[in-house]
Amino acid sequence: MQRKPSRSDAHTEMGRQLASQLYDYKLGELVNLSPAEKSKLEAKFPQLDEAEFGYVVEQVIAARRYEQERVGWQAVPHDLAVLVFVALTCLVNLRVGAIVGVGALVLLEGLFQFYFVRPMYRFLSALVWLTYPAYVLVAYVLYHRGYAPVLIVAIVALTWGGSYVFGIVARLPLHLFLEARAKGAEEAAKRKRR
Repeated sequence: MQRKPSRSDAHTEMGRQLASQLYDYKLGELVNLSPAEKSKLEAKFPQLDEAEFGYVVEQVIAARRYEQERVGWQAVPHDLAVLVFVALTCLVNLRVGAIVGVGALVLLEGLFQFYFVRPMYRFLSALVWLTYPAYVLVAYVLYHRGYAPVLIVAIVALTWGGSYVFGIVARLPLHLFLEARAKGAEEAAKRKRR
């Protein structure tokens, strides 16, 4: 015998539909939902009262912010590696900076794939603003060490673009490992059921 849907189920389904529609809005539009847009949505979902409507909007805003932070978290290893490269290039030399920078990028890409620390992200996301002056600083230091301007531009461009590309390449083995691990767990579960 099938269970009769309750009023709560209908509200939950309306909330899901509203959330699905709101998720297509830009975050700025959600935060500053215009009265006209709000009344249009309230008319479309009349079963939801003011409190329920507001709760759904708050939850979608929170989910969108969390999603943005997760995406931004994946850029932090790049910023940290660039700062390590620049610091060691300025303090020691280009070779040491490049070797340690690449090593830091590989290590950080692995760590940042497994761990997400939301309070730490808010602090670390500000590092992106330090990378731009860091590029200028490394160019200045290399110029004073006698490097040709064309070579300096190539080093800065390679540091910027190469760190993104190498970060993607550094993530590939980890993704393959996680896929193989998930496949192995799935196979083990199938065997167990037999």
